[in-house]
Amino acid sequence: MATNYDTIAKEYQASKMLPWRKQAESYTFFELAGDLTDLNVLDLACGEGFYTRQLKLRGAAQVTGVDISAGMIQLAHEAEAHNPLGLVYICQDALTLNLGQSFDLVTATYLLNYARTADELVQMATVIARHLKPGGRFVTINSNPDYRATVETMFPYGFTRENSSYIEGAEIIYRFYQPNGSPIAVTNYHLEKATHETALRQAGLTDIQWHPLVVSPGGIDEFGAGYWAPLLECQPVIGLSARKL
Repeated sequence: MATNYDTIAKEYQASKMLPWRKQAESYTFFELAGDLTDLNVLDLACGEGFYTRQLKLRGAAQVTGVDISAGMIQLAHEAEAHNPLGLVYICQDALTLNLGQSFDLVTATYLLNYARTADELVQMATVIARHLKPGGRFVTINSNPDYRATVETMFPYGFTRENSSYIEGAEIIYRFYQPNGSPIAVTNYHLEKATHETALRQAGLTDIQWHPLVVSPGGIDEFGAGYWAPLLECQPVIGLSARKL
């Protein structure tokens, strides 16, 4: 069953403050994104605008965020009203999006892992390619198809990942544990790396590369290398990049 983010918007927003998300997920994402100076960026699956805002603050000329959840977009609008950055937020489904414009960079944190089938993945990839200028890049953090660790392995980092199986389209359940309150569950779907690569190529994207999580120097200093060892060994999520011809 697809996750209804409208009902967990604030709780999911709070999960962005978990150390692994700040020191590994975010660090890896921005290492992949590179120099953002003066770029026009489309941020798909933007949620409450966590990365949308950071993209702008790190030098992007303009950033447009798109998410299917009205609850998430409402939080994004509230953050923009509190601290205006000139961001544009749109509540639409990334499977069918057509903004009629192209961007230097398309980003997404946890979009492709909502595709249940290879066909849906091709739809997402087509939308990404449609919104990229020639030579433009796509950068994402995605659920890692190669992850095979036990459910409990990631618990020290404040979440668990449970694969129902490793067949194409099988559910992946992430549970995020809040310091105060009940855990929230998010459903993703398993598709192999080869399926992702085929979909991206079919959409006209090339130079497809997978990038393992990397922990920031600050994260190593604060928690020690041993703390991060299971995360880096098992790689529950992974970076992915591609370019439009």
